[in-house]
Amino acid sequence: MPGLDLQNLRDAVSVPMRLSAAVTETSFTIAEASITLSRMAVDTLTREVASSLGLDAADVGASATPFALLQQVADLLQRDRPVGKALAPGGVADRLLADGGVFDRLTQPGGILDRLTADDGLLDQMTEPDSILLRLTSRDGPLDRLTRDGGVIDQITDNEGVLDRLTREGGLIDKLTSDAGVLDKITAPGGLLDRLAAPDGLLDQLVGEEGALERAIAPGGPLDKITELADVIDILSPQIATMQETVGELRTAVDMLNAAVTPLGELAGRIPRRLVRGKNSSTELVADSED
Repeated sequence: MPGLDLQNLRDAVSVPMRLSAAVTETSFTIAEASITLSRMAVDTLTREVASSLGLDAADVGASATPFALLQQVADLLQRDRPVGKALAPGGVADRLLADGGVFDRLTQPGGILDRLTADDGLLDQMTEPDSILLRLTSRDGPLDRLTRDGGVIDQITDNEGVLDRLTREGGLIDKLTSDAGVLDKITAPGGLLDRLAAPDGLLDQLVGEEGALERAIAPGGPLDKITELADVIDILSPQIATMQETVGELRTAVDMLNAAVTPLGELAGRIPRRLVRGKNSSTELVADSED
């Protein structure tokens, strides 16, 4: 055809085909990736389910036939298996779902779940700004101080920490549980436990017939006397308060007497000694003349 370039015509025809091929290839790539991710998810789920049910994941993956899967389910439901015991009549499932059972008490109106989720209930109280939970988990709170670097848990679990000193060879636990250790001595024949539990031993003297505990709580015993003493103290309390007021007044009177006597003592100290001596001599002469 005049004026028409064959190369341009070939390119114009092949461009849609190349675009279609590229789109198809991209779709296949996406589908392959989706299948791979799905297979990985199924394998992970299979392993988790098998682990929780106590099965071998390899056996579960190998038994892909419906009959094999039904056989495994039947094995799980055997009466001697955990799932079978739970689903058996009178088992865990029956007790949980019975009328008045745990599930009924949880979900009934006014039950535990209602009280937990009610306004001003436990959940609301736990999530209040000043609640115990938020105080425990707040920054610089108890949990933060326990779990921070160098905190209590680090001090317990660090090398040469409390736990290491307790569990090391020759540590406290080793000393307690070793041969001829403290526990061995306590539990040995004729040891502390035997002496405590022996007839007329310490436990017998404490809690046995006419023992210390029985004598303490007997009518007219020490416990009754302590109660009577408490009653007497209650009666004496007003009188003791009055006596305290009297003692306070006596203290005031003594202070006043001290204030009056102190100047007299100072005055006696100022009297000349010769006058005192002359007075004493005249007193002695008068006494001799009378004799």
